[in-house]
Amino acid sequence: EEDADREILDIKNKYERRLRDEKEANMRLKGETGIMKKKFTSLQKEIDDHKEEIKKLQAETAKLNNIIRNLEKDIQGLKKEIQERDDTIQDKEKRIYDLKKKNQELE
Repeated sequence: EEDADREILDIKNKYERRLRDEKEANMRLKGETGIMKKKFTSLQKEIDDHKEEIKKLQAETAKLNNIIRNLEKDIQGLKKEIQERDDTIQDKEKRIYDLKKKNQELE
């Protein structure tokens, strides 16, 4: 009977240690879970912030691309105007040359 009582006591102690170890492991895991949740929340906020920043940068890019297109149109218009003025200058220089030539012939 003593052997049976001792065996029961040993089994009881064994399972109490196992229960204590499991409770400690459970508490440790709960702590790790809390830390992981905080990290997750922090990273999620960081992701949301980056998404917002990306949206702002995309809007700025679209705005700048629109400005570039308008400036390129302005450049084309100015090039056309320069070409027209160059043509006018050439016409006037030719006219001056022709008038000088005619003037020389009249002298």
